[in-house]
Amino acid sequence: MIKTKTFILTYIYLTLFLQFLWSADCCPDLDDKSWSREHLTPGVELLRQHFDDLFGAPQFVNVLSIDLQESDVMTRFATAKQLGEDRMTIPELGAQSGAISAINGGFGHGGPEKMNSGILKIDSEILPFLKEEPDELHFVGGSAVGFDAQGMWHFRLRNGTRWEDDWEEVEHALAGGHMLISKGEIYHIVGNEVYVTDRETNHAGRRHPRTAIGLTSDSTGILITVDGRHPSNAEGMTLHELALFMQNLGCVYAINLDGGGSTTMWTSHHGVVNHPSGNQRFDSEGLRALKNGIIILAPENVPHY
Repeated sequence: MIKTKTFILTYIYLTLFLQFLWSADCCPDLDDKSWSREHLTPGVELLRQHFDDLFGAPQFVNVLSIDLQESDVMTRFATAKQLGEDRMTIPELGAQSGAISAINGGFGHGGPEKMNSGILKIDSEILPFLKEEPDELHFVGGSAVGFDAQGMWHFRLRNGTRWEDDWEEVEHALAGGHMLISKGEIYHIVGNEVYVTDRETNHAGRRHPRTAIGLTSDSTGILITVDGRHPSNAEGMTLHELALFMQNLGCVYAINLDGGGSTTMWTSHHGVVNHPSGNQRFDSEGLRALKNGIIILAPENVPHY
């Protein structure tokens, strides 16, 4: 019995030690010279990198880095409904919004009248959203990002299984999926990979294309896409791997957004810069029409609905 306990404790300590080493050295930070960099506008930088071996697999990652203290750009949420459509591709949404850049946003569950799964607020107005998911999808809408009147970013969990409050502290809010990082630490459900349903395990514990949003300790906003489902070019990440990657970028808060075939990053300079998986080819053509997205705007292009 004593030998068994000793073995178990040794295994646990060794596993934790290896995870520490992995998290410390797995990924580049924002200042790493391995990134391909381009300034899109003052305070906004696009970082790109194709990894031959990241988490034991090829990966293709795009990061939008936004200096929230120095840049005068605005980050906002946009919906296809506000532009007269039920769904739009991210290039359509970004271009028609006059955006500098755009990525996909929350999960588009519910009927055509619902614009997001979980809270959606734009200019202090609550838009129609799905308040609660079925048990097997309980994690969808489970956390959210919000922007206050000063343009600062905030992150929170949903209270319980339904969105009932309006998150009065922020003027703009969008729910995503799992919390990835909170107060600098990988959120325990993702860190320990404690998933409840088969749908959650498939979504979070297997490698897929990913989109996420985060905030660093020096008030840098991070928007990230990770390509996936391209075995020889970009395998994708589990949520634990995504959280480790974002932690190494310096994020102290981060949430997962809709991913899979929805994962898209677009810039007005280059068009689609990642490789959406919808057509199963490693190109920029496999786009999915979506209900909402996150856009980066010059101040003169900020809409007031």
